[in-house]
Amino acid sequence: MAESQFRVVFAGRLAPAADPREVHAALARLFKTEPAKIAALFTGQPVVVRKDLDENTARQYQAAMAKVGALADVLLMPGEQVEPAPTVVSATPPALSPPPPAVARALSQPPQAPDFCVAEAGALLVEPVLVPTLNIDTAHLSVAAVGTPLTEAVVTEAPPVDLSGLSLDPPGTWLSNAPPVPDAHFDLSALALIE
Repeated sequence: MAESQFRVVFAGRLAPAADPREVHAALARLFKTEPAKIAALFTGQPVVVRKDLDENTARQYQAAMAKVGALADVLLMPGEQVEPAPTVVSATPPALSPPPPAVARALSQPPQAPDFCVAEAGALLVEPVLVPTLNIDTAHLSVAAVGTPLTEAVVTEAPPVDLSGLSLDPPGTWLSNAPPVPDAHFDLSALALIE
């Protein structure tokens, strides 16, 4: 079954204590249009702001408008019907009736938009935590002059190894005597070339 289509309708209703001038300016920013075009929404007659929307998108428009003080209604598109609740099948067809009052109220009441705002540039989003300064005694420390060795060089004595029994052979001397490899003998008398 196709999803129902909704429309957002505004008839000039404002939230209690809302300043009409501020609502006009906020709606112009919300819809990214000129304030003169927004004035057409405040004639007292219902004006379709958006149409052919799914219910979730229509509710988002309604919430955004309510956030700036403009109370809009979400209604089904003409010709759409609220899907009735399952009923017991009877021999007589059910009569067409308007949606139940609870559904009509749910479609016309604006949802409660969360009270979010955007912080000004440079505002601190988290309170700073002051870290106490550590008192470290550095009076006993000093800086050595440039080029000063940081540690004293340790003189290592040569190990007592007797190398008197070793000698070097002249260059080109074989270090091992390779055994002679005999020539290979293959009997090729059984082979012939095919022409």
